Amino acid sequence: MGQFFSWQQVHYHSGGLRLNPNLYKTGYVCLSLLNTWSGNKNQKWTPGVSTMLQVLVSIQGLILNAKPYFNEPGYEITSGTIDGEKKALRYNEDKFILSLKTMMYMIRSPPKVCSTLRFISCISLASLVHFSGSTISFIFF
Repeated sequence: MGQFFSWQQVHYHSGGLRLNPNLYKTGYVCLSLLNTWSGNKNQKWTPGVSTMLQVLVSIQGLILNAKPYFNEPGYEITSGTIDGEKKALRYNEDKFILSLKTMMYMIRSPPKVCSTLRFISCISLASLVHFSGSTISFIFF
């Protein structure tokens, strides 16, 4: 799995909603490892070295964290401040409502990945990752 995975091969099923600064409503995933965000040489995809596991762990640890507000460029400097923490809490509250809307969207119109995984209910998962060849699809709610 040393081949390069581009942003076109990693797609977030958003239902048209943006729940995280790194996950766009179009399905675009912003992550240095995917070369969709600037980063130093060690943070970018290295053919023959980087792995699919790194992509999944990066999504889990860097994107799906407790305070995604601070993932927005420039906002990390307000982490730990009263104002920053208030804004992060408000952000999480707003995104919680959008998460509920995403769940309703997935119930009404599940992506094809759900039909191929008959034994899994999309709603019962915190996130669903599906591999189709070299493409990663995931649903987060």
